[in-house]
Amino acid sequence: MSDHSVFNTIVFDIIGTVVDEHGSVLAETTEVLARNGFPDRSARLCAEWTARLDRAVGDVAAGRSDWEPNDVLRRRTLAAAVDSIPELDLDRADREDLAGVGHRLRPWPDSAPALSALQGSFTVVALSNGDLGQLADFSAAGGLSWHCVLSGSMVKSAKPNPVVYQLAIDTLQLDPGRTLFVACHPWDLRAAALQGFRTAYVHRPGEARPAESDRFDLSATDLTDLMEQLIR
Repeated sequence: MSDHSVFNTIVFDIIGTVVDEHGSVLAETTEVLARNGFPDRSARLCAEWTARLDRAVGDVAAGRSDWEPNDVLRRRTLAAAVDSIPELDLDRADREDLAGVGHRLRPWPDSAPALSALQGSFTVVALSNGDLGQLADFSAAGGLSWHCVLSGSMVKSAKPNPVVYQLAIDTLQLDPGRTLFVACHPWDLRAAALQGFRTAYVHRPGEARPAESDRFDLSATDLTDLMEQLIR
């Protein structure tokens, strides 16, 4: 699409797209394990924790598990990941500290400036599987500003369940055809498109790349690139 004036609202996925989840979690995992004498286990624990968390969120989205706050899922999957690596010995205080990383996810360097620039032309909305408390904490710390923040917790589900995208449509009375959904996750964009949203893929290091069959309305190397495509 060449005429971007059709969009009046931009809805952003947050974790991975606007904040660097993998980098933030790996950095904090490395710090905690280093002070416990296991610096060489950081990548392994991070990968195991991430995989377990992804499965847990996926089970909630698919209705295979009851909804739980993201903080609870992070804490539970961290405990399971630590216990799966027999040589690790982390006390309760370290586990609690690390489990709270969801409140401390660091923005990608381009995120805050791009969001600020886009707010002059569009309604800018956050739609996340993260808890509202997490979103408030890392947005405040990272200088991320929003016109509205929505969480899957408000409908006791998680993306890619359609009810989460419908939450944004219903709450803000959006016309999906005039709303651009932005994410670095192809699965998220595919699910949003099924609800009528226009889609924009943003590349982020370490995240899955689109399949050859994927077709998105826009594609950008980062949020600065996306902002420049939208504001001409």
